[in-house]
Amino acid sequence: MPHQQKKRHPPRFSEVYRFLKSHFGKMPLMVFGAFFFMFLAAAVNIVTPLVWAWFVNTAAEELHSRSFEKMLWPIFTIVVLSSFSHIVTRTAHFINCYTDTRVHAEIAADSVRYVHSFETEWHTNTFAGSIVTAIKRGRSAAHRFYDTICYDFWPAIVAVIGSIFLAWQKSPLIAASLIVYAVSFTAFSIFISLKYVAPKNRIYADEDSRLGGTIADSVTGYAAVKASGAEVHEYERIKAAAQRFAAAAQTAWIRANLLALSQNIVINIGRFAAGLIAAYYWSTGRFTAGDVMFVLMNQRVMADYLDGIGNRLRDIIESVNDLEEVVTWKNRQPLIPNLAKIHMSGLPHFSLKFDHVTFQYSGQAKPAVADFSLEIQPGEKVALVGRTGSGKSTIFKLLHRYYHPQQGKITIGGHDIEEADLPGLRRQLALVSQEPVLFHRSLAENIAYSNPGASPERIRQAAAMAQIDQLIESLPHKYETLVGERGIKLSGGERQRVAIARALLADARIILLDEATSSLDNETERFVQKALEHLTAGRSVLAIAHRISTIQNYDRIVVMDQGRIVETGTHRSLLEKNGHYANLYRQHDADFLPQ
Repeated sequence: MPHQQKKRHPPRFSEVYRFLKSHFGKMPLMVFGAFFFMFLAAAVNIVTPLVWAWFVNTAAEELHSRSFEKMLWPIFTIVVLSSFSHIVTRTAHFINCYTDTRVHAEIAADSVRYVHSFETEWHTNTFAGSIVTAIKRGRSAAHRFYDTICYDFWPAIVAVIGSIFLAWQKSPLIAASLIVYAVSFTAFSIFISLKYVAPKNRIYADEDSRLGGTIADSVTGYAAVKASGAEVHEYERIKAAAQRFAAAAQTAWIRANLLALSQNIVINIGRFAAGLIAAYYWSTGRFTAGDVMFVLMNQRVMADYLDGIGNRLRDIIESVNDLEEVVTWKNRQPLIPNLAKIHMSGLPHFSLKFDHVTFQYSGQAKPAVADFSLEIQPGEKVALVGRTGSGKSTIFKLLHRYYHPQQGKITIGGHDIEEADLPGLRRQLALVSQEPVLFHRSLAENIAYSNPGASPERIRQAAAMAQIDQLIESLPHKYETLVGERGIKLSGGERQRVAIARALLADARIILLDEATSSLDNETERFVQKALEHLTAGRSVLAIAHRISTIQNYDRIVVMDQGRIVETGTHRSLLEKNGHYANLYRQHDADFLPQ
């Protein structure tokens, strides 16, 4: 199903703030320490204009004597204050090296956890590349947001309040002009940022996710691209997505630059007003030259901090936009909840029952499964056969609770699976499919994926039972051999035997075989069949199969058509009945039932 970009209702700023607070709040002492040292840095910058006023007044008073010693003290004080400001700022940075990196890692891990909790339908409608892009942006945005608050907004608040207080000591009029300047600049910046810049930044973030998803989709499907000679088509497709991204980015960046330009105009208007008042007071004799210097430097300190806020408002907006998707994931409730009322490990037996189950996919005209009833006793082997679209794979998906049935229920050991501990339920269902999912990890890691704590000896035993140990031992790196993305370095039969070894280590009570041998040649199929015999011994088996040789000795064969059970029996009894199964059997090619 193609990716459908739904209209996104972004979380409020308060939700993003709470999300960040939940992460940074785990390290209160670190956060307090960083903010305390940035407070000291701002305080030093606030008093620096007073030292410059001292320097100028000393210079003016010593025009005749020109005492080097008297000039030395303000110079020395300026250097000490500058050095101290740098030291405390660096200290805050050192503290945040720990804070930022920890939160960066936590958000990445938590985001993956959120995504894995979502139902299958969400994943089928979402590009994997878009998810990866959103996680990457979100984790970077978190530390960018925090750094902007810590290094820009918090010191600016301290500097504005302190500068206005010191200015008031010199002149209430100058202090009032600074208040008007600070309020006007802040209100103007926030209003323009939220109304003019933020909407385009959100579009820019969405297009970034789309571009990442498009590139990932193309790269992961490279085999189909090459086989179809579609390189030019893919280039044009990605180029179109990149151009949409470029257009959105260009608009967002232009608006951000226009905001910075207009903010600079406001800054210079405030600087001009403060300078006029100081010059007037100097001309009337109320101010010394040092006082004029203080006013100009004081306004410069305020302007630098407010200008920093103005320039970093874009970072705040981008950070919020970039975090919106991750915050939405955190707030989203999975449609398949884990009630965990029943723990599978405590069940005495694992009988499996489908009780009048009906399920219809969203957007489909008719049910994929209709009034499906089937009971499998522990140790029993049952096969599902039928043409493509008859509902066989849907049964597996419902059993794994990837979807909810609209009617009926499924029970294991007499308990409704909707009340079962979800991970525990799935651990008791060992799936071996036609196209097993392997990770770009070592063979040992792939085999032990169902049981990460398994010892090397148990891994080797599982590999031997799965008929894959000799191949592994012949490789230069043996069990540490990387299998490539999706196991591309292995053949189809080798991937299936690795999947069987994984299922053996899982020691699940119910085995699900989804056309596990349908695409193999006869020789490879014999290897896999031997492995499956080890896997299924003493366990319940529910299999989807097209090879007659794999199912003719099963306890029951269930024939499905258009989501319904139309026949049930053994291979021999169904042939004698001369119904649907016999018709499929007569149409088969060699060992295969038609799909």
